[in-house]
Amino acid sequence: MRVGGEPYLLFCMRLNPGSLFPPAYEVSIFSLADSLARRRLLLWQFAGACGLLLLGALLASHLLSGRLSEPVERLAVDSEENRAQRHRAEAALESTSRELQRSARFSADASHQLKTPVTVLRAGLEELLAGEYLSSEAREEVSALVHQTFRLAGVIEDLLLLSRMDAGRLQIQFSRLDLTPLVEAWLDDLGALPDPLDLKVEADYPPSLCISGEKRYASIILQNLLENARKYNRAGGRIRIAARADGAWAVLTVGNTGRPVPAAAQEHIFERFHRGAVGENVPGHGIGLNLARELARLHGGDLRLARSDEDWTEFEVRFRLAPSAGGPGETP
Repeated sequence: MRVGGEPYLLFCMRLNPGSLFPPAYEVSIFSLADSLARRRLLLWQFAGACGLLLLGALLASHLLSGRLSEPVERLAVDSEENRAQRHRAEAALESTSRELQRSARFSADASHQLKTPVTVLRAGLEELLAGEYLSSEAREEVSALVHQTFRLAGVIEDLLLLSRMDAGRLQIQFSRLDLTPLVEAWLDDLGALPDPLDLKVEADYPPSLCISGEKRYASIILQNLLENARKYNRAGGRIRIAARADGAWAVLTVGNTGRPVPAAAQEHIFERFHRGAVGENVPGHGIGLNLARELARLHGGDLRLARSDEDWTEFEVRFRLAPSAGGPGETP
């Protein structure tokens, strides 16, 4: 109810319900102005608090979004830089790949072009050597030239093999290969060569040691290692070839006496066309060790310099052991 425009609360309660006397009532009137004023004040305080909270939340979200956006923006910038670097790297790799392919094609083409004139030259020299009108001095010179044509043919074959490997066209036809007869055959060939250094050859290998590989390429590895052991030796020196099984590997070592490979040059001896100071007076073309290592790796193994100190240098080559006889062929 309102009295004079002000709100009041009217309270009425009967004091004697069920009595035989006339009813008596208690009537109270309470003013609601203070309560309404306090309610309005609370409403304004609540609205102000909500407004402050909303404003604080808005400021906090703005600051938080700013801080969170910084790493995202940096990530976007980094991603763009990474993409640019990746594109540059891919372009460089593609250019390098094209250069390697051109180099491999050039080596292959040049080697093929050289084979025919070298063969014709050797045939002409051999025909000249077969004649009866040459003096002994001329015959020796022609014989030396024939020998050089064989060396040149060997270089050409090595370059052809390397160019095929560089182009990824060389595939190993794995089969069960007994390494022992292969070693013995090369030792026989080594014994048949002239030996001005009077070298002693030592051998230690089992009666049979079967690997998973290809005879032609395994033979090239042995040939290069044994030729190096003979060329880089000293008068009255030794060559030692040993083979053994070691877990899943066949380990072949070829060592020789002679001047050690300097420590600074050891990391470069497998580089193509590298000729160190030790071999400065030794004939060769500097691709034998590189070719041998690449072929060993194609077999699933490796070739490394095991040691070179004082009067002994030793190389170690690993092949995968072949599975038991009658089993399937093994591929690395």
